[in-house]
Amino acid sequence: MSDKIFISIGPFTITWYALFILTGVVVAYELSQRTMKKWKYSSSVLEDYIIPMMFFGILGARLYYVIFEWDYYARFPEEIIKIWHGGLAIHGGLIAGVIFSIYYFKKKKISIYRMMDCILPNVMIAQAFGRWGNFMNQEAFGGVVSESFINHFPNFIKERMFINGAYHHPTFLYESVLNVIGFIVIYMIRKKGLKKQGDAGFMYLIWYGCIRFFIEGLRTDSLMLGPLRVAQLVSLIFIVVGILGLIGVGYIYSKPVVLFDLDGTLQDSKQMVMETFKQVFKERKPEITLSQDELDSFFGPTLEESFGKYFDESEIEGLIARYQEINLEMHHTMLHEIDHATEVLKQLKEDGYHMAIVSNKRRKAVELGVEVNHFEPYFEAVLGKEDLPQPKPSGTGLIEACSRMNVSRDNVVYVGDAKGDMLASKDVAMCCIGFSLEQKRLDQMKEAKADYLITDLREIIDIVKEKRTWNDTTIW
Repeated sequence: MSDKIFISIGPFTITWYALFILTGVVVAYELSQRTMKKWKYSSSVLEDYIIPMMFFGILGARLYYVIFEWDYYARFPEEIIKIWHGGLAIHGGLIAGVIFSIYYFKKKKISIYRMMDCILPNVMIAQAFGRWGNFMNQEAFGGVVSESFINHFPNFIKERMFINGAYHHPTFLYESVLNVIGFIVIYMIRKKGLKKQGDAGFMYLIWYGCIRFFIEGLRTDSLMLGPLRVAQLVSLIFIVVGILGLIGVGYIYSKPVVLFDLDGTLQDSKQMVMETFKQVFKERKPEITLSQDELDSFFGPTLEESFGKYFDESEIEGLIARYQEINLEMHHTMLHEIDHATEVLKQLKEDGYHMAIVSNKRRKAVELGVEVNHFEPYFEAVLGKEDLPQPKPSGTGLIEACSRMNVSRDNVVYVGDAKGDMLASKDVAMCCIGFSLEQKRLDQMKEAKADYLITDLREIIDIVKEKRTWNDTTIW
């Protein structure tokens, strides 16, 4: 059996080349899926992506190779489909993969820049594995070297680098190792936070472009365009595109979708909420006198959580019903907007921002608050507790709001007045603005790593005009 064959059972054969390529793809896929899970994307996004991506990547890699070796394949056309004989050009695979990725993620309304950051650094691991497939095929090697030089490498590498009566540079190994180093470097930079979406992808283009340009100069099997090595030309293009992308030339910034909490953010319901709780406790547990700290603790959590601290679970449904009765009666007399709320909403609407409300309050109370404050013209969606897959601090409600508005969730800022609002944003790697007039609440939101802290809603108008990435680039 050929030493290029990993296993052969009857007519069924798996080559080492195929095994290493598939292993690399699986590892890159799992690393990317891990990040997508942290961002709370459905696993189906990459599940539906990976198979067609592999098909188009391999097709592109093969076509690229065949085009530049056409003199051979014109004489032996039956060899065109025999990719197990080798002959896949990584640059062709990358180009085809990028084209398919742009199509796929645009269709899914997902930022291609963000997916570059998620996927491309992991591609370096796939490439590192793939080069060992070249090793087993005894291809992608460099020029002749002395035996004293090759003795610096393990014996199994030395043996397979003895080709056509001479030892050769193990360029497959150089590229494999440099790809792993590149992955580690970009991973560490990425963990500290990126300046904008796409930067990790642009770093990949620069890193891989540089190492491939260098290594291609050592190889003896380069695809040529006249006197020029094609891979070096493409590598230079990668480097230029990567540098331009990093410095922002031609970069397209997106307006953020602006999501709002309601109570304490757009409407001042504090006295109304506290009075409602006081009346419920007076009726159902008159022996308890709620302190100010206890009343303050009711802002943010769901009614189930708040009542659950003091009552048996069997009582909670009835308590919530009574709370709502009292609370709804007070809306027209005790509820009013936060200073400048309408002014800010009107300006954002005129400037073309998509907006929605995401609240832990029951939908009926949310809708009544919107109606009392005349906020209806400004919002494309209004979500209450019943609409959220999970209540805050889960961020799934923010994703649901984007889905209902049919907009991307990759450039979103959530404005809230509680620690739970900030945590909801971080839960799905979105940006957040913490608003309050109370220092205690500002401190709590700062602890939850709010991206901005403001004491005047009008500050939002200038914030959302900033040229930046509207997601948390430190969550990987």
